Amino acid sequence: MDARHLPRLGAFVMLLGVSAWGAVLLSQAESSPWVWCARGVLYVLSAASLHGISLFTHEAVHGGLSSRPWLNRLGGMLCAWPVLQNFSAYKVLHLRHHRDLGGGLDPDHYANYTGRRWLELLMHVGRLLLGYPAYITMIPILGWKHGTASEKRWMGFEVAMVVVGCVLAGVFVPWQVLLHGWVIPMVIINTMVNIRGMSQHTFLVDADHPVRGTRTILTNPVTRFFMCNENYHLEHHLYPRVPWYNLPALHGALRAELVAQGAPFIPSYASFVWGVVSGGLMREARRSRPADV
Repeated sequence: MDARHLPRLGAFVMLLGVSAWGAVLLSQAESSPWVWCARGVLYVLSAASLHGISLFTHEAVHGGLSSRPWLNRLGGMLCAWPVLQNFSAYKVLHLRHHRDLGGGLDPDHYANYTGRRWLELLMHVGRLLLGYPAYITMIPILGWKHGTASEKRWMGFEVAMVVVGCVLAGVFVPWQVLLHGWVIPMVIINTMVNIRGMSQHTFLVDADHPVRGTRTILTNPVTRFFMCNENYHLEHHLYPRVPWYNLPALHGALRAELVAQGAPFIPSYASFVWGVVSGGLMREARRSRPADV
């Protein structure tokens, strides 16, 4: 573990500032197709950068942001709050997910919430479309249910800080800056988070298998940059303390063995979305699962 987080975080902050500033300026320019296209690119860049910052919350959950616990927690919280996440609640639930992948204690396994396939499918569709608002709402609630007294105090503190931050932003930040520099990118982040989250474990036959229960997405270098290599999700599950910048090397070392064990590698996030939209992934999962009683 070293300080390679800082240059990547710095790059995300710089890209976010530049793209948000550009989007605000273009929002005041005379409307034309070129202006709208440029604004669209800047919105996506802002969203990708803000999403990239939030990914370091995940790194902190596994203690990989700093070897000093207080600095690891502080960094995790500061990276979570801009996207309205609660680091402490997320940590409680995410570690449960790692301890019991696809099992009865896994909060990310939708079969634990219902025994009806149609309702489980409806939950997945809802997650793909509007999962992030539900996510930032339910994570503190579910985290509170499973957290210790100390963890609950931290959750409450973070909820208060996010509320205070939103109020201060609403009072002191011009609405044009808030709208074009944060609100619109957050709408785009909804889609990014939903696709990223669903692609990791959804519609896999062996949901609780250590290899076949997690996907790795073999995507392009640009996506890997903004994803901080979290596309190597299977490798992360096998070795969760390996820092994000070492995941490509871990993937290279394990790939042949994982392929031999039936690892569900897919070529891109777009191919996953197509598999969901076309129904291919659902049909494959349905053929391999026992019928409802």
